[in-house]
Amino acid sequence: MARRAARGALVPVLLSTALGGSAAAGPLALDEALARARAASPALRVAAAELEAAHGRLRQARLVQANPVLSADLARHTAPAGDEDAKDRGVQLEQEIEVGGQRGLRIAAAEHDVTHAEHLLADRRRTVEGEVRRAFFTLAAAERRQKLAAERLALASRLAEAARRRTRAGETGALDARLAEVETARAAQETTAAEAEHARAEGRLATAIGAEPGEPLSASVEDMALAPSPAEDALVARALDARPDLAAAREERARLETEANLAARRGRIPNPVLRGFYREEQLQEHIVGGGVSVPLPIFNREQGTQAALLAGAHGAAAEEARLKTQIPREVHLALAHRRAAEEAWRRYEREALPAATQARDLLERGYDAGYLSLADVLVQEDRLLQVRAGAIDAWLDLHDAEAEVIEAAGAAP
Repeated sequence: MARRAARGALVPVLLSTALGGSAAAGPLALDEALARARAASPALRVAAAELEAAHGRLRQARLVQANPVLSADLARHTAPAGDEDAKDRGVQLEQEIEVGGQRGLRIAAAEHDVTHAEHLLADRRRTVEGEVRRAFFTLAAAERRQKLAAERLALASRLAEAARRRTRAGETGALDARLAEVETARAAQETTAAEAEHARAEGRLATAIGAEPGEPLSASVEDMALAPSPAEDALVARALDARPDLAAAREERARLETEANLAARRGRIPNPVLRGFYREEQLQEHIVGGGVSVPLPIFNREQGTQAALLAGAHGAAAEEARLKTQIPREVHLALAHRRAAEEAWRRYEREALPAATQARDLLERGYDAGYLSLADVLVQEDRLLQVRAGAIDAWLDLHDAEAEVIEAAGAAP
């Protein structure tokens, strides 16, 4: 019982060392990073601008497409007697009238366009938030690797100093001192590599959330228990219902089909032009009349436009079918990744990390007591540090898998 209690007490200590958060000022929580990305991500700004443009096209579609045409004419002529100068005056008003339900089809197509843009914005937000989650936990893992590298460098420096003291006292040979110096140089190199990795991770998160150049970023992570993996069938059904990229493909197909129908209507049923006029001619003659003109659909019946739109609709239908097949596969792979990553992390959390902590304590006491040589200590310390680095990798992989599940499902399960 005492050993079990001691082991339980050692796990939080080791986690705070191998998986501890950064001490940088102003750490950023995941919710804050997601909120900043929604507000400032360049990709989301582009998608929002596209949605605004679609709303503008809808407003335009609701207007009467043809403006009335007002024309006036003035003619001067001389009477046969040659002594009377007369002027003819006239004014005419024309208006093209949409027939055959063309206006309704045009508005319906524009409404599909707006809905399509809304789904594209939601899908862009889905992918941006997935990248933010991955970048956030990558930065958190990089900070923890930095801390582990610094701890390794401090340990190597202590061992090097102890080896030098023993060499001066004649207790060990010069080889131990040289080995300790090599290990210190190696630990310093790993510290430099961890700093470079941290800089890359910080840049990745800055890009994902739209941070200003030069803004320092650090991740604040609270390790909370993740919810159990949902049932795959339920998650697939939810993804097929909620994934905005699938909904966007469906709306794009509807828009193109509606526009193709509109082109066919325009080609078969031309819009008439109504005309009314008033003229004042010679001898004070007043003429009021009207007329109608209809273009004959002989040469141009919008055949090419209709064919292009139908081809685009077929492409959108193929994309919709592809997503219906791909989404269940993405959900399956994401869930499989999450289950494997969770199992790997639990092994580190429950077995490897507590054992590494106990072994490290025993190594230090054995070296201080002279039971172990420096070479043995360095080899075993390297193995223990690899275990702790592997724990960070497993922790990161688990959060990456969780981000994949959320992105594949279209929302958090």
